[in-house]
Amino acid sequence: MECSLAQGELIRVDGKKDGVILYCTSGTIWVTCGDGRDYLLSAGNSFEIAARQVAVAEALQAAECTLGAPLACRDALQKPIIRLAAC
Repeated sequence: MECSLAQGELIRVDGKKDGVILYCTSGTIWVTCGDGRDYLLSAGNSFEIAARQVAVAEALQAAECTLGAPLACRDALQKPIIRLAAC
């Protein structure tokens, strides 16, 4: 889902049962999700809202973002691949 936000506009993002990735395609977005920290996303950055977590995102300037499902096999993709070579 694509979303355009005017400066100062807020959206509520629900991680639902599988989590959600918030990807900033332009502008700057401030995100808070109740963990005591604030996150700033600029174009090209993303933030994962965990399953059953709710976040609030605010455009600090006009911004565009995409909301999507996290990769089911993300953890597997981040593990190093070891290849054995014959000597």
